[in-house]
Amino acid sequence: MTENIHHLFRNKLPEQRIAKIESLSETRAHAVWKVTTDRSVFAVKHHIFAPLTRGKPYHLLAVEQKVTDLLLANGVSVPRIIATDHDMVIYEWCGDHTLDDICQTADPRPFTHSIINTLCALEKAFYKHRSKFIPHIAPGCSADDLREQWHSTTQSLTETLPALVRDPNAPDLLSTWETLTTELIQAPPVLGPTDYNARNIACPNPETATVLELAKIGYDWPERRLIQYTTSLGAHNPRGRIVGLLTPSLAQHYARFASKLYSNPIETILFRLDAHHLIYHISAAHICLTTPHWKNIKTRIAQHKNLISQPLSDHPLINKFRAYFEKK
Repeated sequence: MTENIHHLFRNKLPEQRIAKIESLSETRAHAVWKVTTDRSVFAVKHHIFAPLTRGKPYHLLAVEQKVTDLLLANGVSVPRIIATDHDMVIYEWCGDHTLDDICQTADPRPFTHSIINTLCALEKAFYKHRSKFIPHIAPGCSADDLREQWHSTTQSLTETLPALVRDPNAPDLLSTWETLTTELIQAPPVLGPTDYNARNIACPNPETATVLELAKIGYDWPERRLIQYTTSLGAHNPRGRIVGLLTPSLAQHYARFASKLYSNPIETILFRLDAHHLIYHISAAHICLTTPHWKNIKTRIAQHKNLISQPLSDHPLINKFRAYFEKK
């Protein structure tokens, strides 16, 4: 693949002489490198599944270019695409550290306001231009797909709840859970990126946050996106810790923005945000308990419980559910 990168630069940026190529990540879907030249620094990605989508309205590279251009035009901080050749893309470099890196190695609090403001700008641009994005929704990412996946996920979590709560025999535990998850499934989802986690926000400094991974779009609840973007799991670090950025004041900040954008009461936004916060950590704890590759499971479960205990709203239903996790 190194030779392919050299070939890419000879064809697209012949004035740039490559000095160093560093592998950053490799997954089932893509590989990413940091490429340093005699003049600048770039990110290069190989979209492994792009050939399977070529000619389709959800072609990964075409969608990424359209989304990037529109977001940049609306003032959202995303990487500029410098050049594309087949399934390889050259992007501007947006910094050495992601939000996940910062949460695992430093104090992320100085970065929080720029991150929340960038995510709000991203959400507003997608909502404002949603009609332009609808034709490009990826397979399996429709609103109906989301609700079907949600029902399956929340049903499976009923098996984990007794292992996490104070009293597994509480008579109304499962009925309260069902009420909570049913309330959320009835909320309208909105379009946006489908790969939302703390590794996909680059933070070169406290004043700048840049959203990565825009090639695949679909429906989800905006509150759930926000929770997952702003929660670091340290998944690739055996000693990784679980860090959530949202505080009650940041939740209020987001709720005021979303209330205006969607014409919903602030209290409704806070309820959904807090509920998704709860369910995300229950789901993550479930994965810890059922997936063998995790290390320090007891510590991670304790960290998830600690975040579950931190409210983002004062909604009676969530207060009731959160009380199941509190120590006597």
